[in-house]
Amino acid sequence: MSEPVIKVEKEGHLTIITINRADRLNALDADAGRALGEAFTEFENDRDQWVAILTGEGRAFCTGNDLVAMSQGGAGAGQRPRPGSHGFGFGSICKRFPLYKPVIAAINGYAVAGGLELALVCDILIASEKARFGLTEVRWGLMPMGGGTQRLPRSIPRAWANYLLLTGDQIGAEDAQKIGLISHVVSEEELMPKARETADMILSRGPLAVWAAKESSLRGADLPLEQALAYEDAIGSQVLHSDDSKEGPKAFAEKRAPNFQAR
Repeated sequence: MSEPVIKVEKEGHLTIITINRADRLNALDADAGRALGEAFTEFENDRDQWVAILTGEGRAFCTGNDLVAMSQGGAGAGQRPRPGSHGFGFGSICKRFPLYKPVIAAINGYAVAGGLELALVCDILIASEKARFGLTEVRWGLMPMGGGTQRLPRSIPRAWANYLLLTGDQIGAEDAQKIGLISHVVSEEELMPKARETADMILSRGPLAVWAAKESSLRGADLPLEQALAYEDAIGSQVLHSDDSKEGPKAFAEKRAPNFQAR
């Protein structure tokens, strides 16, 4: 029995999603893109899953669309759920968000083209020192259409975004950290332990508060400051009426770790 192209493992409240096409440097064809979207739908809908890690098997995180399959007439990895919609985008996730549960990208190697666009969907990007980054589509007469032309300029300085978008060049992990694209660079052996450590840190926090903080940050980014602050108050008041918001101060007073229930 062959292994799935997208592996999903659940460890407590943590979901680990692994792109498993190492022989194709984790490039996605239509089937793999559909499976990735299904994995994230399951994570999103499972109330007991609070944080996800996205990574790749072998020496690549993801290298985008499977151009070999495309050259042979195969469909790309984007999915369009209904006529007239904007679609789910590359990997069935790049244009379906926002997802308010935290997602950590553990970037083990090449994150180029759609692979970088997948990483840009994630909230915290941690990379091995062997990782490479780039939006390489223009090299092959294609345009980044998985959100790269929009998310990259929102993530790093415009000068660097323009360079990567227009040249199709790649940069290494050290430069990616310098320009603020990723938060941490670690050795290959330390990558998943660091991603798990970060996930464990988030999992120890109040999940409703974490999700609300992410939602407030994402929604507020496109609002005038006055409206964004009002939205922060509105969503924060919902958290204050939760059981978790009572458990946190109680645990603090009793000098113990909180037992959050996402309620």
